Amino acid sequence: MRSSGVSLAAGVLATALVARRAREWRQVRRNLALHAPAVAQAGADAARVVCVVPMYQETDLAEDTVRFWRQLVLDKRVDAVVLVTTVKESGPPGRTTHALLEEALADEGDAAASLVLLHCQEVYPYRAAQLDLAVEWARERFSAAAETESLWIGVYNADSRPQPGTFEELRKEISSAPEVRLFQQLVDYVVPDREGSGKVAAGNAVLQTWWTLSHYVSRNTKGRSGDTVWSRTSPYSTFGHGEFIRSDFLDFIGGFPRYAYADGLLLGWVARLAGEPIGLLMSRDIAEVPRTARDLVLQQTAWLRGLLNFGITVEWCRAQGLLNLSEREVRLLRARHLAIPVAWGLSTAVVAAGIAAESHRVIRGRSSAAGLATVAALGAYPVLPGLVAATRQQRAMGLGRRVAGVLASWPVEGLAFWPALHGHLRHGQQAPAKTPR
Repeated sequence: MRSSGVSLAAGVLATALVARRAREWRQVRRNLALHAPAVAQAGADAARVVCVVPMYQETDLAEDTVRFWRQLVLDKRVDAVVLVTTVKESGPPGRTTHALLEEALADEGDAAASLVLLHCQEVYPYRAAQLDLAVEWARERFSAAAETESLWIGVYNADSRPQPGTFEELRKEISSAPEVRLFQQLVDYVVPDREGSGKVAAGNAVLQTWWTLSHYVSRNTKGRSGDTVWSRTSPYSTFGHGEFIRSDFLDFIGGFPRYAYADGLLLGWVARLAGEPIGLLMSRDIAEVPRTARDLVLQQTAWLRGLLNFGITVEWCRAQGLLNLSEREVRLLRARHLAIPVAWGLSTAVVAAGIAAESHRVIRGRSSAAGLATVAALGAYPVLPGLVAATRQQRAMGLGRRVAGVLASWPVEGLAFWPALHGHLRHGQQAPAKTPR
């Protein structure tokens, strides 16, 4: 009787997971067709866009980062780019991120006034101090725009390579939706073209891009366009890269959030709790994934710790008088946010247990055709995203590499839930000093 109950539970789980993947595939197929609209000419001519790139232990990326942003400045796609290092980083003389950036920026010519390097002297656990320093510089440089609420701050990571059309699309959206003070662009995750990138990186790039297309787009769209309790509590946020914030909104909330780890998530949550819409840009930020299994666990653990900070954000917003949702809506939003890391963490263990239980029955010869179908369905659940090529790089990978990568990456991602939960319950360190990419 007990064995039959386990088999029934595994069958129900397999059915639910296949149905979930089917829904996700419909969303992915629909959202793959999303592209930035053609922009004949840039709108919002009064807007000034300053991109900020906080840098910490980025010696491998320093020169390439300067090269990328120099070209965007020369093409006048943005008004300025601010690279911000931190005094927290130490290293061999001449080999720190700051030293390498100084060397790369030594002869900027026409780009010198608009591609600048700042060094944050404030020792703070999170990168918000670096971001706030750059915002202060931008306000001084573009004071007229700041006074007229036309100064926009874009945030990117050192590995971010936003599509050039991002900034034309942003200016168009600023003109067409003047009430929106935050925008988040979509992200295509890619395998770094550097030594050490293997199957885990390939699989993680597939799964991360799949999640963005299957979940984030629909949550953002429903949350922005609806005026129901369910839409107001749609669980989405900003990412910490590929995000744009109007400077008056930063004034409104007192700068980038500093009360916990993961300012990207915190910023979006504060906006959601304050009733502030987050616009969506179809242009992609091309961002790297971690190269190794170890770095992936560290990254996913840090992200999960960030997701578990939603309750802290609620209390912070309440103390600051920023809470613009009813208590019922806050409770529902909190529950829907909590479901994300819990489902993320438990799904790997539950699926693995289901496969093991049904496989044992098959080996013992006590399984019917339905049992074999259950094993196949559970085994297919992590594989299915690998069947879809969502980016140019994924198409170049080929089907075999995508599937092998997903099989390698999926269990590794699931492992991260447990150290994240342990650290959260013990109120330990919020995240690694350096979140791997």
